[in-house]
Amino acid sequence: MPAIGLVYDGHAQHLPPASARATHIETPERVSVIYRALGKARLLDRLTRVAPREATRAEAEAVHTAEHLDALEALADAEPSLRGAWRGGAGGGWSLGRDMFHDAQTACAARRAAGGVVALTEGVLRGEISSGFALVRPPGHHACEDRMAGFCFLNSVAVAARAALSPRGGLRRVLVVDWDVHHGDGTQAIFEEDPAVLFFSLHRFGRGFFPGTGAASCVGGGAAAGNRAAWAIYCLRSTLVEILITRTFSLLTRVKLAGRTVNVPFRREGMGDAEYLAAFDALLLPIARALPSSSSPPRAHPRLARDWAESRREPSIRSSSSSRPASTRREATGWAGWTSPRVGSRGWRRGCGRWRGGGGSSPS
Repeated sequence: MPAIGLVYDGHAQHLPPASARATHIETPERVSVIYRALGKARLLDRLTRVAPREATRAEAEAVHTAEHLDALEALADAEPSLRGAWRGGAGGGWSLGRDMFHDAQTACAARRAAGGVVALTEGVLRGEISSGFALVRPPGHHACEDRMAGFCFLNSVAVAARAALSPRGGLRRVLVVDWDVHHGDGTQAIFEEDPAVLFFSLHRFGRGFFPGTGAASCVGGGAAAGNRAAWAIYCLRSTLVEILITRTFSLLTRVKLAGRTVNVPFRREGMGDAEYLAAFDALLLPIARALPSSSSPPRAHPRLARDWAESRREPSIRSSSSSRPASTRREATGWAGWTSPRVGSRGWRRGCGRWRGGGGSSPS
């Protein structure tokens, strides 16, 4: 059986200005602490290292505008600074703020983060690894086609998904699962009209929580649209438990309402293993299964339900194996998940309980 891949770039590049280095939360320690935890758990020897590389201009342009990429490259010659978001187009540019920072290494770090996820994806597509974990920074899921925001410069997951869907990658459909506490507004914006990608996000929502997007009524657009009004009514008519557990609508009806963008907005703190497992069991997996194979998102693998049940009974750390390309291949990134319906691993329950409380109020 092919091994599980790991992309990790431990070089201390892309640093906050010295004045903010002690307090800013987006630092190299975000990934190094996870790497050390993998070593402490004696998992590193069981992983196959995949060398990170820089994403090419063509790979990045499959997602981002040329203006976006030019603005990113210009940061290599800019004075290190704290800024707000960057937006392209007329009247665009950098806004005032202090959440984003850049230095001479930022553009290179962003390209290596995106390229690392692409390299991991290519390894899975070639059958060299069964699945993988990309432990990379800067993060990416807030980066839009023409916007850098929320610490994110290139949308690494989107770049890798587009690479997988290219003629070279050979896939017809991709499922992106984002379980970061913040909504992946950039990833949603990039794929919301793309019927080849099913985007599923679980996140905090409301009361000014960053980035303020990801309502249940956001169901995609164009050829990937669901029934916005009906889905919103469905999600608002009951409590969270009723929404996730009851079978008021048939799976087929639920799929027609949901479209290719499915948001599960948690409106209060304290959501844990039970809520996440319920969302996966009652929404993600049924929707992924019910979509016809001739459409864009992938079919669920027959072993999926059994593996997911086992993951709840047996919380020992073991990454799930995967099958052939269009069914169950899986990648994950350190800030959000990029995966097929086979998202479960035996370590999910333990990891969710251990890490779910960190960094709740800041973009990542």
